[in-house]
Amino acid sequence: MKKTILTILLCGVMVLGITGCGNSKNQFDVGGKSDIKISQNDVTLTIKEGTLTNTGATLILKNDSDKLLRYDEIYEIEIKQDGYWKKIDVELNFDLPLWEVEPSKSKEIELKWQDGYGKLVTGKYRIIKEVYFENESEEKFYISAEFTIK
Repeated sequence: MKKTILTILLCGVMVLGITGCGNSKNQFDVGGKSDIKISQNDVTLTIKEGTLTNTGATLILKNDSDKLLRYDEIYEIEIKQDGYWKKIDVELNFDLPLWEVEPSKSKEIELKWQDGYGKLVTGKYRIIKEVYFENESEEKFYISAEFTIK
């Protein structure tokens, strides 16, 4: 009798271990409509050709202004559904160093979002970064790069 109960318990633990619990890293919850307004100015964010996968990409942050641009490692990914950009509900952790892009220069930023967002499924997405110009009372604005996962 004890062996039977022990065997059933062991099988249950093994099934839970194989199937896992909660959401898969390849699925995420989509929240409400995004309220982020993207700025159209002398700062652009694009995806470097040949680097986009469903687990990451290399961004090119270009500063065509005459001011020093600052940014950190924080970013968000949103998905387009029903004609609207919608937030993806995930919990992310970032280091908080501050980076700079000099006037008329650009920097490459490598993103690996698999740990937070998992492998993105087929769809249209955008990466959003918050940036600001030095000596402009640190007023932040948002830039984005749109992409499609097929």
